[in-house]
Amino acid sequence: MVIIILLIVVLLWYNKFKKNTNKNMKLFDVVTVGSALKDIMFYSDEISIIKNEKDITRQKLMAVEYGAKLPISEVFVNYGGGALNTAVGLKNFGLDVSPMVNVGRDQVGKEIFTYLKNQKINTSLIRVDKTERTGFSIVMTALKDKEHTIFTYKGASNNLEVHNLRNFRTKWFYVSSLTSKSWALEFDKIARQKRRNVKIAWNPGSLQLQEFKKVLHFLPSIEVLILNKDEAIELVKKARPRTTKKDLNDSKYLLTELKNFGSQKVVITQGSNGVVAIDDNEKYYYHRAVGEKRRIVDTVGAGDSFSSGLVAGLVKKNDFDKALKLAIRNSAHVLYRIGAQNGLLKIKL
Repeated sequence: MVIIILLIVVLLWYNKFKKNTNKNMKLFDVVTVGSALKDIMFYSDEISIIKNEKDITRQKLMAVEYGAKLPISEVFVNYGGGALNTAVGLKNFGLDVSPMVNVGRDQVGKEIFTYLKNQKINTSLIRVDKTERTGFSIVMTALKDKEHTIFTYKGASNNLEVHNLRNFRTKWFYVSSLTSKSWALEFDKIARQKRRNVKIAWNPGSLQLQEFKKVLHFLPSIEVLILNKDEAIELVKKARPRTTKKDLNDSKYLLTELKNFGSQKVVITQGSNGVVAIDDNEKYYYHRAVGEKRRIVDTVGAGDSFSSGLVAGLVKKNDFDKALKLAIRNSAHVLYRIGAQNGLLKIKL
């Protein structure tokens, strides 16, 4: 009898504990994972764009006079990084979001905390790194066509760890470029969340594409894979070395091959040539780019704004086609303003 009473007491205590734990647990629509940086952006009309058709993975190059001291037309300072940009975009659509990023114990790290709080974005998943400085980027933009090249120092982002997974719940993870040498071990923690019916959107970076076999291993866990045309070509070329140049330039072929690697949906952005995609039912989509090319002032952040629109549409509308259209609109608006976040749409979905 005493044992039965003890069991009842323990059961009541456990239920109360579980109820209080769930009540206090943070709940998000999306957790964004990647980098948080300070961006220094400059424009110059001394930058030339050179075609490089012999290398299919580097079809355009930026060039400046070697050894010269060149004038800068304009300079701007903003906050960026894949996780930060996407978190701001998602927040603008009314989603509950939190970026999982590393910053340094420095002034720039404090600035990023303050910036996110002013945006009313949850900062509970940010870690302060005691050994590295907050990362920064130098964005070099050609004044003639507004295209850019980014030099990035990732700093504290190189030590990013996926943490506190038991202390919060999220419907989605959005993972941008990861620069840690142990990125695959950290990504595996996210991939395992699929067992909890958590969906994952992934825009892999250059390090992931270099270690493409690890990417292929994770793709069956991915709800939507997001790549630009060059990234798509690089991944397929590495995974299928005998693929012809003609096939690599065929967007439909790229979508089919990438889909066969395991992700539920694949999206390939093509700049001014629009967006192509394939869904889990192997239906193809094409949407042209919107907006006026002559109005473009800056292409920085176009990819992140596209991703935030896409994920927001999937979370709130659960409609792939509508999500693609929202993503294109969001991306287009960023092109008309300086910085990765200044032109983002603000719509409550």
